[in-house]
Amino acid sequence: MSTLKPVSRVTLAEQVAEQISSQIAEGRWKPGDKLPSEAELCGTLRIGRSTLREALKSLAFVGMVQMRPGEGTYVIEESRLLIDRIMARGSLKTDKELQDVGEARLILEGEIAALAAERAEPEDLERLESIMREMTRSLESGGSDYVDFDVEFHLAISQCAKNQMLYELLSPIRGVLAEWISKSQELPGIQENAHRQHIKILAAIHSRNPEKARHAMKTHLRTCEKTFNLLGRLVESKDLVEA
Repeated sequence: MSTLKPVSRVTLAEQVAEQISSQIAEGRWKPGDKLPSEAELCGTLRIGRSTLREALKSLAFVGMVQMRPGEGTYVIEESRLLIDRIMARGSLKTDKELQDVGEARLILEGEIAALAAERAEPEDLERLESIMREMTRSLESGGSDYVDFDVEFHLAISQCAKNQMLYELLSPIRGVLAEWISKSQELPGIQENAHRQHIKILAAIHSRNPEKARHAMKTHLRTCEKTFNLLGRLVESKDLVEA
C-alpha cells in the first residue's frame, strides 16, 4: 500500500516560480539572458499576466531575476550562489528550522503586539519611535545595521506588553531572531518592505488598537515566512537538478 503524503497548499504563482527557477538552474536561461516576453510565457504556461508577474516578483525577491521596466526580465549573475550563501550562514540552515522560528514568532509576537497596544506607556512609545528613526536612518544610508535595530524594535515591543514572562521567552533567542531577520533581509527589496510593515505595527500600537496591532504583526511575520517558503523550494529544486 502506498504511503500518503501531506498535501501542500501551493499557489499557481508559486508553481510558476518553481518551474522558471528550475529552468534557470538547468541552464536553459543563463546569467544575463533575457526571459521570453510575458505574452510568450503566459501562452506557454497557460496562465494570466497577474499570475506570471507575481511569480516573477517572487523570483526577484530571492535574487534569481531582475525585472527591468520597459525592458523585460533578466537572469541575475550568480543567482544560485545567493541562495546557497543565505542558507549556509549561521545555525538556521534548513527550511524546517526557518519554519520553526517563524511559527514561534507568529504565536508569541502577535499576542505581544496586542498587549503592547493596550499597555504601552508614553516612555515606551517614545522608545519605539526612537528605534524607528534609527531604522529609517539606517535604510537611507544603505541598511548595513538595519537588522540590529529591527531586533531592538521587536524586543522593545515585548517590553511594552508589561509581561515579564513573555519578554523572557523572546529575549534569550535574540541571536536566533537576528539570524532569521538577517537571512530574510539579504533578499532584494525585503528591508524596504519590512520597514513599511514596521511603521504599520507602530501606528497600531500608538493608536491603542490591539486587534490592529496583532494583525499588523502577523502580516509582517507571514510575509517573511512566505519568502522563506519560496526560498526553501528553490533550494530543493536546485538540489534535485544537481543530483
